[in-house]
Amino acid sequence: MNTFETFSLMPQIKHSLDQLGFTKPTPIQAQIIPLLLENYAQDVHAQAQTGTGKTLAFGIPLLQAIDPRVKKVQGLILAPTRELVLQIYESLKDVSRDTGIRIEAIYGGMPITRQIDALKRGVHIVVGTPGRINDHLRRKTLKLSDLKVLVLDEADIMLDMGFRQEIDQVLELAPKSRNIWLFSATVMSGIKKLIKSHMKNVLSVRSAKGSGATQQVTQYYCIVPERKKIDATMRFIEAAAAFKGIVFCRTKALCIEVTEELASKGIKVNSLHGDMKQTVRNHVIKGFRGGDFTVLVATDVAARGIDVSDLTHVINYSIPDEYESYIHRIGRTGRAGKTGIAILLVTPSQMGRMKKLERVTNAKLMEISMPTAQAIINAKMEGISDFIENAKPILKDSPYDDALKKIIDSFDPEQIRGALQVALKDKFFSAAKGKQLEGVSGSSVRQEICLDLGTEKNISEEEVRGYLYKTCKLIPDEITKVRVLKSHTFISVPENRLENCLALIRKKPLKKNMRAYLVEDNYGSGSGKKRQKRPHRMAHNRRRRR
Repeated sequence: MNTFETFSLMPQIKHSLDQLGFTKPTPIQAQIIPLLLENYAQDVHAQAQTGTGKTLAFGIPLLQAIDPRVKKVQGLILAPTRELVLQIYESLKDVSRDTGIRIEAIYGGMPITRQIDALKRGVHIVVGTPGRINDHLRRKTLKLSDLKVLVLDEADIMLDMGFRQEIDQVLELAPKSRNIWLFSATVMSGIKKLIKSHMKNVLSVRSAKGSGATQQVTQYYCIVPERKKIDATMRFIEAAAAFKGIVFCRTKALCIEVTEELASKGIKVNSLHGDMKQTVRNHVIKGFRGGDFTVLVATDVAARGIDVSDLTHVINYSIPDEYESYIHRIGRTGRAGKTGIAILLVTPSQMGRMKKLERVTNAKLMEISMPTAQAIINAKMEGISDFIENAKPILKDSPYDDALKKIIDSFDPEQIRGALQVALKDKFFSAAKGKQLEGVSGSSVRQEICLDLGTEKNISEEEVRGYLYKTCKLIPDEITKVRVLKSHTFISVPENRLENCLALIRKKPLKKNMRAYLVEDNYGSGSGKKRQKRPHRMAHNRRRRR
């Protein structure tokens, strides 16, 4: 099948595809569409990555299976997030023009009364999140008695997000004659159970070799000590001529920490994690799509269902707990025929996990070194050249034209040249300064204060920060980092305050019989081990009462 013209589609759909510029189906579309057009009444499991065109792969056959004369729900599509629901809804609306097929998006965060009114008017296809769909089923405002096809898009993600119960409830209320079209990027154990318990005579389709999103992504790994991951991330961002990407972190706390570190170094960055309210989440996604910032630091759950075009990079700051999540992460880039770059940051001790990730995901990662200072400078020079070449002259009707002309006429060319140099430096090199241009992979030593107590002694980060403020007179900005572990707490403060703070902590300990000492991190050694320096046991000061 070379073009959509060869498919037996209704004229309105063919016309819409042509108007939208869709002429040649993607490999997964070429595999699935003719099978489902021939017989939609069958259960299908399609393994396909995000960005391969799977929405139209199930969307076009579903539209063909709908009888517009019957104003009842004949197709139901479940997706894990409202962002993906809206993406599917918009795609199907575009393709179904002039067909008379009514489609409705049902998800949380919008007035349920408006959704109820839309369902009452008659809908043929409903696209929704599992939670809100079940809400309507309980209210009996959504009925599935005429359902022909249930589509489970990104089913592995829905199961991973804990929607198994909601999916089972939908299936209980759907007629037994319904068919299931299940799409997933991976075949985890939950997918196998779902197929075995609810599907029959399953037709399995896998995206043709070489057609998946991962085939468009060049995958690398970079060995770097844990404490140098921020610097490594900075370097990869700065060494790209036009970086737009996602940095994936394993936890919410790490996500916030990485965001703050990058922002402090001048990177336009924002974060996305599970505890965000939907309004804030929407604002962040809108800003990322609109180019307000070019780096998004996110957790796996928070980033699911987000569709942002033209991502150049994905940086895996942490190895995911579930290796299958790696496929979803890197599938964010390298879409629509474009290429992308995925970089996994690993410590020397994590090489075994990295090798297992390669085996489980059938991926091949190439080793890459951290970009040199010269590579960063070259990338910036390329950006400056593009900026100058593409600079447009100010329109003559601009209200600023006369003011700028007067300023330019008031200075000699050498002064203007100097001002331009300062402006370009501020625009392109503001983040690439200081430590970022030093030898990251070279040997360097950093000292921290270590306390031999932690969470097992009911110590919290807030308590430590308050203690440092009272004891050492450190303001929040001077406390670079506080890491409270099970039995130890590590404190980073400015180098010029290190010795003084250590002396004050020893003089007035946080807890009785607490030890405080300096530790060194030998970054260049690759060991990531801390070395104790000058241990000191503090006796508790008791005041004698007379």
